[in-house]
Amino acid sequence: MARERIDLSEVLQRYKARVIRITPLDDYYLLETNRGPKELHVWPRVDVMRWSFAWREQMARQGLREVERFIRTRDAKPYLVMGKKGFTLTDHLRRIDPFVPTVETARQSGRVVARMHTAQQKNHLFQAHDFLKQEQLHAFSEARRARALSEEWSARDPWLSGVFPPLLERMERSAELLSSRRIDPDRLAVSHRDLRQVNWGLVSDKLFLRGFFQTPLSVQQRDVACFLRELYVEFQNADLVTAFLDGYEEHKPLQYGDYTLMLAFMAYPEDVWQSLDRYISGVREDGEAPTGDLEQALARQQHVDRLLRHVAHRAEHARSEAAHEQI
Repeated sequence: MARERIDLSEVLQRYKARVIRITPLDDYYLLETNRGPKELHVWPRVDVMRWSFAWREQMARQGLREVERFIRTRDAKPYLVMGKKGFTLTDHLRRIDPFVPTVETARQSGRVVARMHTAQQKNHLFQAHDFLKQEQLHAFSEARRARALSEEWSARDPWLSGVFPPLLERMERSAELLSSRRIDPDRLAVSHRDLRQVNWGLVSDKLFLRGFFQTPLSVQQRDVACFLRELYVEFQNADLVTAFLDGYEEHKPLQYGDYTLMLAFMAYPEDVWQSLDRYISGVREDGEAPTGDLEQALARQQHVDRLLRHVAHRAEHARSEAAHEQI
C-alpha cells in the first residue's frame, strides 16, 4: 500500500495485545505481539470497512468461521475510526497452505462463496444498481475506445488487423449482455469486484477465505466470473467449474439472469485488451514493441472462450428448466 505518515501508537494502545515489533508490508502492518502475530490493516474507506465487518460476522453466525475476523479493542469495538481512515486487527496465520483446487475443494469453495454472498445481501449500505451502472458505462466506453484504435491501427499494422475484429466482437457482446433485460434488478447485490485464488488457503486442512481488505466493489456475479475465469485458464478443467457452481447452488440457486451477468463479465477480454493497449503504447513511444505479451494473452483467450461455452451450456440448461422465454 502507499506509505504515508501514520502514528500507529494511538491505534495500537486501543488493543489488549502488547506490540513487540512492527513490520510494514505491502498492504498491511505485521505485528509481533505477546498474543501472537497480528495484521493491522488501514482502510481508506470507512464505509467499506463497516460493510466488510458485517458480512464476516454474519458468516460466523451462520457457523462458518474459516474467514478472517476483526479482533475487538479494549472497549469491545470491532474496528477503529480515526480521521478519515479505518483500522482493523486480525490474526496472522503463519502456516497457510496454497489452494490447489480439486473437484471437492472447488465444490466447497462454491458453497463458501454462496454463503458469503447471502451474508452480503443482508447489508444494504451500498446499492448494487449503482455498481452495475458503473460496469455498463465502463464496458461501453472501452468498446468505443477499442473501435477507435481499430480504425487507427488496423491499416498501420497488418498484424493488428487480425487481432481487432474478435476483440471488438467480445467487448461489444459483453457490453450488450451487461444491459440485458434478462437481468433481474431485484436479485442484484454487492460483493467484491475480484475473487481470486489468492483469497483461498488451507489452514489445518480446512478451506479458509482470506483477504478483501482493499478490494473495490461490484455486483456479486462479477467475482464469481473472475474466479472461474482464473481457475479455468490455469487448470483448464471444466469439472472444477461445474463443481464450484454445483456447490454454490446448494446454498444460492442461480437464475438465467445471473448466468447472463456472469457470462457478460467472462466475455469481456480484459487480458487481451490490456496487452493490446500496452503494445500500441509501446509502438507509439519507441516505434516498435515486443508482441510476446499480447500473443500469450491471445492464447489464454482461447481457454476463456471454452469456459464461456461451458457456462453458456449450463445457463441454457437452467433456462430450459425454469423459464421458456426467447433469447
